[in-house]
Amino acid sequence: MRRKPTEFDFVYAVRHTQILCAPERLLDPFDQTTIDYTLLAQPMDDPSKTRVREGKLQTFPPRLILPGELSSQELEGFGPQAQNYLDFLKSHASRIRILRYSYRLRREAYTETLISEPLEVVRDRAKRAFAQRASQSAALIEGVDEPWDVCLLHLFMRLVQASAPRAIQAFERQAKRDFRDHLPADDRAEIEQAFAAAAKDASLVKPLGRLLKAKGLFDVYQDRFFALLP
Repeated sequence: MRRKPTEFDFVYAVRHTQILCAPERLLDPFDQTTIDYTLLAQPMDDPSKTRVREGKLQTFPPRLILPGELSSQELEGFGPQAQNYLDFLKSHASRIRILRYSYRLRREAYTETLISEPLEVVRDRAKRAFAQRASQSAALIEGVDEPWDVCLLHLFMRLVQASAPRAIQAFERQAKRDFRDHLPADDRAEIEQAFAAAAKDASLVKPLGRLLKAKGLFDVYQDRFFALLP
């Protein structure tokens, strides 16, 4: 008979979660990302066996949010302990900057198998198998049998943290492109002509910089400007 989870189980689950093989592919900031996971856990009532859960985690593109909007984070298909863990993260938002860049997460259908071998044996075999896999979106996790979905949420948070710098840079580049596209046609034409001229004559790079600063647009074009420098 399984023990009923307590309010502290998510802490136990997080502390006993090990990401044995992390996905090589980071979360896509503009499209859905699917992670194929294998979660190994020792059944609470039989340490001689191993429970293997396999399934998919699907993330959705993030959006920039304010700290007070963290309640908009959605979990589809996750249990109350996963929600408790998320609430804990929200309450410490000032320490977890990455939560300002929110991904929606959905736990897809999964399979569950009970193997009559101890965790150490199954883990070693699974690690060897993962080393031979060509997939860049696969994850191997060792966690707890209950509440096991907290282990998946912990994996997700680690992926978000790893993916955040690239996502932020992508947002900034997109925002600059959008801003440039909405500039008055005359300003945009003048700047493009100045860039074209500076690309052919290095002596015109500094005048280009002065033009961008005069229009208050240097930050918007600085990536292209610095690309012209030797």
